[in-house]
Amino acid sequence: MEIDLTAAARPGDPQEVRAWLADQRVFISSAMSDTGEERQAVAAAINAEGARPVWFEELGRDASSEEAYLLGVDSSTIYLAILKNLYGTLLPSGFSPTEEEYMRAREGGKRILVYVAADESTREGHLRRFIDRVRVFVTTESYAGVDDLVRRLRRRLHELAAERLSPWVKLGRYVFRADLIDDSGDTVSLQARVSEDIAHALEQARDRRWGRERMRLTYASRVVEGEIAAVRRTTRAGGASMLEVRLERVTPPQASGLRSGISGMSPAEVVESGLRRLLFGEPLPAPAAGLSFMADPGVDADDLAQAFDLPTEVVDAIVRLVITEGLVGSGNATRILALSVGPRNGGSRRVALEWEDAGQYAGASPARRRIEGNWQRR
Repeated sequence: MEIDLTAAARPGDPQEVRAWLADQRVFISSAMSDTGEERQAVAAAINAEGARPVWFEELGRDASSEEAYLLGVDSSTIYLAILKNLYGTLLPSGFSPTEEEYMRAREGGKRILVYVAADESTREGHLRRFIDRVRVFVTTESYAGVDDLVRRLRRRLHELAAERLSPWVKLGRYVFRADLIDDSGDTVSLQARVSEDIAHALEQARDRRWGRERMRLTYASRVVEGEIAAVRRTTRAGGASMLEVRLERVTPPQASGLRSGISGMSPAEVVESGLRRLLFGEPLPAPAAGLSFMADPGVDADDLAQAFDLPTEVVDAIVRLVITEGLVGSGNATRILALSVGPRNGGSRRVALEWEDAGQYAGASPARRRIEGNWQRR
């Protein structure tokens, strides 16, 4: 893959960022007894940015307190944890409300932001262990006081907005962020600011003498193939270039047709075993060991290894693109529901993946499958 990493730091248009933030609900999670000042400050900052804070102090009381905070997580788009000194009261589950909220947010595929107080001199052991568990999947930020916390939160909200407004796409072997995707089904148009190398490569594809080149496009949960019908570059004052790409005769990729069960294993179980082997290095179950090609999930192993080696701030997005292209493009899934990639720990990253199985009967609810383990550089 050729990845335009310069796009990762691109800020969003202020008006578009504000409009995106207006649709966001940010759940504030912490031990209330030692983060009162922080909670008030971040709620005010979230309001000032145009989003809506969701916090226990303002949740309705029609339900029990435990139900109220979990419903608050469910109704939010972003989960924000502030971890200072206290773990919180233990619930019958054995966890504090904050940890239960965190687990609910992970299960729901929420965007997760975690801020940990820099001063840990009086931190409870329970909270230290919770922070260790969080850091398996989430890169936390340290804050030195309320003002620093607010500054970091505001910056991160703007980064999230920029990521959503300019989603990552994969066109052929080229990965970049698009400013606009116009998908009418049989035609897809992209607008993007890309590196000179990627712009040149796409212009060469346009200028082929014999026939139009077909490329595969992946974004969100969509995987299609189309002809490069037009590539137009607009250069503005200061040297910034905008590239417009139009794909025509767009169709879904042709599935391999090899999706089937093996000796008591369903097709979905065969695909899952292939993913476990690819992601975590687990051996195939005995029924599939002699027919390993049947367990191929369709994901490119080299692209996946390259994606896992990327910086933490972009690894989730690019790994998701690669897995979506392979798993959905091969007909083994209809969409990726959730993906979490933890910070690098030596040559390893913790990974949790959930997807919707493609093999469904008419009228049946889509089956969801989930795996979790350690990606190990091999």
